[in-house]
Parts: sequence; structure tokens; C-alpha cells
Amino acid sequence: MTPNHDFRSRASTTVRGAVASATERLADAGLPGARAIGATLEAIAAEVATSRFLVDGRFVNPDPPSPATGSPAAALGDMMRRPGRPTARIMVSTPDFAHRPRDLAVTWLGHATALVEVDGVAILTDPVFSRRASPSQLVGPARMHPVPCTVAELPPIDVVLISHDHYDHLDAVTVRELARTWPAAVFVCPIGVGAHLRAWGIAAQRIRTAQWHDEVAVTVDGTPIRFAAVPARHFSGRALERDRTMWVSWAVIGPRHRMFFSGDTGFTESYEDAGAAHGPFQLTLLAIGAYDPLWPDIHVTPEEALTIHRVLTRGEEALLVPIHWGTFNLARHAWGEPAARLVHAARAAPGRAPVDIVIPHPGGDLDLTDRTGTATLAPDWWKESA
Repeated sequence: MTPNHDFRSRASTTVRGAVASATERLADAGLPGARAIGATLEAIAAEVATSRFLVDGRFVNPDPPSPATGSPAAALGDMMRRPGRPTARIMVSTPDFAHRPRDLAVTWLGHATALVEVDGVAILTDPVFSRRASPSQLVGPARMHPVPCTVAELPPIDVVLISHDHYDHLDAVTVRELARTWPAAVFVCPIGVGAHLRAWGIAAQRIRTAQWHDEVAVTVDGTPIRFAAVPARHFSGRALERDRTMWVSWAVIGPRHRMFFSGDTGFTESYEDAGAAHGPFQLTLLAIGAYDPLWPDIHVTPEEALTIHRVLTRGEEALLVPIHWGTFNLARHAWGEPAARLVHAARAAPGRAPVDIVIPHPGGDLDLTDRTGTATLAPDWWKESA
């Protein structure tokens, strides 16, 4: 290490420490944006201290980094032109939750937030109901469509399932409101994220944490359901410090049905191991948007999502419902491109069977047992806004 490199490293550490200290003081003073950042580094470190996956105090993707292509400056310029916005108003409907509980159903609420019913258990994924995916509601990525419903309009939630701590997947205001509205709900999350939840006032006995390859077991009204933490390929962090908390995908295993929730991920062949260990799945919720050649390890392309679906379902009849697209403008591809590419790639090709997909509009729902629901009424809705 050169003297200059050593100096820059120590200076960077000093700046990060000063910012963290200031943030903690502002949070203690009740400043909403500072409080939204979550737990202190000390609280996070205490939760993850015994993890076998820590490398020098941080979590590291099992796969080696992929080469990135393109110019960061060009990407910034493209993003400033906001190419990822829709050309027309996005179709949104208010969900009707009067029909629960159901054996296997999904209601997409935008981005990675969905209400999934597995053997009658109501699971809410990566809850974000705020206008912006940010510690402040004044700046940061804003919704391109309204939230289909409020937290108070949800049916009783049994499990809140969290993949990682990025702002577009974990919103402090939403979490606190969920905890107040549904006091019996259990929060299932990767290790480290539990510290954020406790910082926001969630009682420790309501939090279940897991790390890669571990499971959490929850019983709801006599129905046992397991949540297996699967290694995703991503990163974490809500401030300047990255990778202090874990990021996961979740295999959800009920007595009769199985669902897979990707959260955020780049492509990794290790999903084949997840399919062998926990599949086959009847339903997959897989991210398809916010991809770019500059960050191939961060977000999958639609074609990669289809590959993941195939290895998770292992040739069995199953449905792919895309998530992580259409709600927040987080990349430089066109708004409708993820859906268009997914539809095209899901078609049958020589030596390759088609993949069954349904693309719900925000608020659209689908009951997989009889393939009914508002998501079936206008399957090409997204084309009107592309």
C-alpha cells in the first residue's frame, strides 16, 4: 500500500465516522430523515458478530465480481434525461381483499412490494408505501404511480418479509405503521436488518432473522411455514457504510405450496442450488428492472430472470410474476423495456419451452388456483404507458 493510498483510506474512514456520529445525534434529536437511516453501526455489528459469512466486518457476495462495461459519466448523463419514465399515466387499481385467505395468490403493490398468500398465510414483501424511496420525502426517487392502497387498507398481515435494507425495499415509516396496524405480524429479515427494525421500535420478539442457508419457521393459526434464506447477489447499506447487513432471496415453503421471492439480485448460478434444495416452486416473484451493463452484479435482466425461474421451478408448472420495475426510476432503460423483453423472451423457442408469466398492474391480483383476478383483465396494460 502506498503512503497516499494509506492516507486516503484513513481520511475516508474518518469522514465516514464523523458522518455516522452526526447522523446518530440527529436521529437522537428526532430528525425524521436521520431516524429513517436506521440502526447505528455498533447495533448492527452486535447482531451480525457471530456470522460465518463476515469478511473484515462486511458481507461479500459468494460470486466474484463481473466485469462492468460502459461509461459512468455517460450513464449519469442518461439518467439526468430521465429515460425511464412512462409516456402516459400508469394503470392502477384498488385491490379488493375481501376474498382472503387463499391457497396461492399474489397482489402486486408496486416495485418489490407484494401481498402473497401461501396456504392462507398473508405475507407482505419488502414494504414501501411512502412516496419516495429515500430517507427524506423531499428528495430521492419518487413513485411514478400512486400506491394502490394504504397500510390501513391491507388485510391482516401475518408476516412482513424483507430481503435487504435499501430504501426501495425497506421504508421506516411503512414498517412502523405496519407494526402498529398489525400487532401480531412477524418480521422476517436477514441478519443486520433486525437492528434497523429494533431502532424503529419493533419489539425484538416480533423479529426473526436468518443468514444464507438458514431457515426461519413461523406458525400462523396452526399453519407452519418456513422461510429459507438464499444467497442473492447484491449489496446493502442505508448511508455511507455498505455491506454491514446481509441481503437475501427467500424461499417460502408452506404445507402445500412454495413461492420464491428474489428481492434484489444480479445473476448467479447458485439459484440452481436453491431450486434443488427448496423447489420446485409454483410461484416466483423475480426482479426484472433497473439493470445496466455498468452494474451486472446488482440487478438481473429480464432474460436472466427467466433463467432463474427455470432452475427454481425445475420443469414443473409454475408462474413468474415480475417485480422491481415500473414504480421507481432507478436506471436508464425505457420504462416499458423490462416488460417487453420479458414477454419476448418468455415465448417458446427451438429446444426451449415457454414460461408462463403474468404482469399485474399496480393493485392487480391473481389467484393461482383458478387463474382469476384483476391481473387477468388487461394483460397488456403496460403497453399503454411504454
